[in-house]
Order: sequence, then structure tokens, then C-alpha cells
Amino acid sequence: MKKYYFVGDAHLGSLLFKDKEEHDNRFISWLDMACADSDEVFLMGDIFDFWFEFAHSIPPGYDKILAALKEKCSTGKKIHFVCGNHDQWTYGYLSNLGLIIHRKPEVITLNGKKILIAHGHGLGEKRKATLIINKIFENSVCQWLFRHLIPPKIGIAFGIKWSADNRKKHDKKAKNNEGENTFIDYYSNNTEESFQMTWAMDYARQHPDTDYIIMAHLHREENRLTGNGTQIIILDEFYNRYGYGVLDESGMSLYNFE
Repeated sequence: MKKYYFVGDAHLGSLLFKDKEEHDNRFISWLDMACADSDEVFLMGDIFDFWFEFAHSIPPGYDKILAALKEKCSTGKKIHFVCGNHDQWTYGYLSNLGLIIHRKPEVITLNGKKILIAHGHGLGEKRKATLIINKIFENSVCQWLFRHLIPPKIGIAFGIKWSADNRKKHDKKAKNNEGENTFIDYYSNNTEESFQMTWAMDYARQHPDTDYIIMAHLHREENRLTGNGTQIIILDEFYNRYGYGVLDESGMSLYNFE
């Protein structure tokens, strides 16, 4: 039996992190561990807080992360990149590093198990404003215009600011035991969780032969077994609790990286 590692919602490079270098280093340490202990690694979306490949530029500040990914891929390690709502705009740069790109929800087979993988954004969405924004972000014409007509410096600054503002709307500050600010996810009391989980439950009913549905996006851990035996997995975020998942011969298990 092969072994697979899953991680999502690292939001590397976010303006909301006090020590972005420490966060990068922790992610690279996890990547080292995952690659050494697995057959394949799945990055389940929003690994970058903002990623957009302009014609001749990429967002700055990711050199160490990109070098680590390239080095792992160069050894033959299969690393999958599932596009999230913060890092869906890749047009060849990441695949040239060796990453295997998944742009939409996709059914795969691992260890004989039928698995749906997806970041989770937009699934079951019913809010009109959000649907319109998603259509704009995913529209190829809009992407081309932004990529070729907007100066990269302005576009990247806008994207980074938009991403940080978006996170502030969905996160609330709380005090941890040391009295420091941490970001606790807001989705647990938000309609977006209901949309995504309802979609997953409906999918499981319509596709009863599905063994696992593995997603991220909600920044909180979920491990739910449906009535027909499908296991719905939501990976925790990787910036506060540092959640990740491992699929092996015993099934899917969820952990926190120390």
C-alpha cells in the first residue's frame, strides 16, 4: 500500500502573519517530512495567499518555497497542486516546476479507493454576489486582460491587499494562552461551511461508490462518515493549528504538525 500526504490553506505570504519567514520554514519542514515519508503529496489549495502568473512576472517573496518544490519534484516525487480560490491563476510556471495541476474537482483512485479531491471553494454556493465574483475570477477573458494589461507591480499589490482584506472578513482575532493574537476561522459559523458540506453530502448520496471526499477551504477539521460509507474529510488550516492528513493502508488520518 502506498502512502499519501495532504495539506491545504497554508496562505503563505499573507500580510496577516507577523513572521512570514518562520511560517515558510515550517511549511518547508512539513514538505521535507511529507516527501520523505510518502509516495505522493497533495497540496489542496490556497497554499499561497495570492498567486497570479503575469506574462513575465510572478508574485515576489516565494523563492524559498518554489525552490523547495522544484527540488522535490526533480527527485521524481509526485506533488499535486489543487487550485484554490487564492492561487488558481497558474498558466505554466508551477507545472514547469514539476507540480501536477488540478484546476477543478477531480475523481482519482489511491490504494484502490475512489476519491474526490477539491479545494472546496464555490461548491454548493448560492449567494449571488459570490457567484458573480467567482465567475469573474474564473473567466479566461478577464484573466487574460488582468494578466496582459495590468502592470504586474500594480496587479500583485492589488492581489495581496485583496487577499488580506478577504481573510480579515472571514477571520476573527482571539487571544491564545500566551496572550498573542491568533486568527481563528470564522467559517464554522458561516453559511459557506453549510454550502460546502451540503454539496459534499449530496455528492456522496449521488455517487455512493465514492470512498473519500477530501477538501480544504473551511480552515477547520472535519471527519464525517455518511450513511452510505463515504468519508468526508476537511483538512484544517496550516497557519495556526498546522493541520494535515495522511492516507495509508489503515485509511485517512488527520494530524497537526509540531
